[in-house]
Amino acid sequence: MGENPKNYNLLVEQWIPVLWTDGKPGRVGIREALTQAGRIRQIAATNPMDRVAILRFLLALLYWCKGSPPDTTKASSGDPFPADWFSKLNDNKDCFNLLGDGKRFYQDRDARRPRPATDLIQEIPTGNNFWHFRHSTDKKDGLCPACCALGLLRLPLFSVSGLPDLRSGINGVPPVYLLPWGMSLLDTLCASWVTRVQLGDPAWLQPTIRPTPNQVVPLLTGLTLLSRRVWLHEPSSPPGMCNGCGAKQHALIRTCEFKTAGKQENDLWDDPHVVYLDKTPRKAARAPDLTAAGKFRMDRPWPNLFAHVVETRKFGPGEKPTSLLVVGFATDQAKNIDVWERTIAVPPGTSIHNMAASLLRQWREKGSLLEKRIGRSEVEGAATIAAIRPHVEGRVSAKAGELIAGTDQAWQRAAQEYRPMMEVIAKSVSPGFTSEAVRRRQQIASVAPDMRPKTDTAEKSDRKKGGHR
Repeated sequence: MGENPKNYNLLVEQWIPVLWTDGKPGRVGIREALTQAGRIRQIAATNPMDRVAILRFLLALLYWCKGSPPDTTKASSGDPFPADWFSKLNDNKDCFNLLGDGKRFYQDRDARRPRPATDLIQEIPTGNNFWHFRHSTDKKDGLCPACCALGLLRLPLFSVSGLPDLRSGINGVPPVYLLPWGMSLLDTLCASWVTRVQLGDPAWLQPTIRPTPNQVVPLLTGLTLLSRRVWLHEPSSPPGMCNGCGAKQHALIRTCEFKTAGKQENDLWDDPHVVYLDKTPRKAARAPDLTAAGKFRMDRPWPNLFAHVVETRKFGPGEKPTSLLVVGFATDQAKNIDVWERTIAVPPGTSIHNMAASLLRQWREKGSLLEKRIGRSEVEGAATIAAIRPHVEGRVSAKAGELIAGTDQAWQRAAQEYRPMMEVIAKSVSPGFTSEAVRRRQQIASVAPDMRPKTDTAEKSDRKKGGHR
């Protein structure tokens, strides 16, 4: 515990899960996370929502304490952040108390709606929600202070609308988040730390801050704007295990005040880690609900998403080997459906292929035509492709970084991922030993997306023959 266990100050308490560069796991406070960022391999939270929330929070702290990066600071330098950069933390230490009678982190004393503290963690069931392999009893089970802090950090990113009057966060329905992911926490933070003119004030200074709808939202305000008004009740007996992380505690935080903070969506907010697919009206990339009837199409979102990543050049390659951490949170109104992550490796210093966006859309277009080239009927073709496409697209999308930076040959190799699966499909759809069955098996086995560069001649040839081959 830190200097005052009763207050649980987040600057010194060890609540952030990390993996050190020597391979050992551990927990650190805010101050240690920032000053030792070069020795920390990554944020090691088990839930991808927490990894995104913690990284954005630490980035906001870095901007708040130091402002835009100095000209002499580069992500590739490897030099640690100087401790004197963060003197502002000591001057505002009471803003980071999780408990106690004074100021509290991300909390509003005027909140008035008693709820179980486990409402802070989406994966813990509450009320009569039974779609979980996890058991929890409202107000009997509880959370440790560290898990409560993680739950508070999620509020700006992953809140959804629901009854009785809950509203989503500033980004509306939670979008897909993309964060540059370096070889250390230092590299990861520096990859997102760019010059910004308007910073504003963060919510740990003023939890009730609310920008007006027609006001441009400053960076720190947008990163930390709270969609819920929360006041944690004091930890209470009996001892038990935290329902979030499983740690044994002498006392647990079992209840809180938890209510909406009102409408937060703002079209003038430009989130640094969101890909916007359309400008008017603005629309962000969102994770699909894969449980909806007829919607099990894991293959559809990623080509369009990465085509926009390429076009906006919002997440370009750097001097060091890096990756993109992609996190999607699927919801259906007030229901939390799924959270998933994907890490896309980006080769160091590689120029993005000038046809990358076009090839990504070509992959999606040609893939959507495969079902017409297999079955004798639309139903047979759709069912056949649906059986194998998630597997193939999973393998191909895992190489998205290579494809974005690669050549036409890289896409040809991606198309070859269909071959083994199509050979199996061919035997199933066209059994027998007749010449017609053999011919059809050969035709089905050769079906794959045509990733040859588009030319006017090729397109006219396809139309003349009655479709794509």
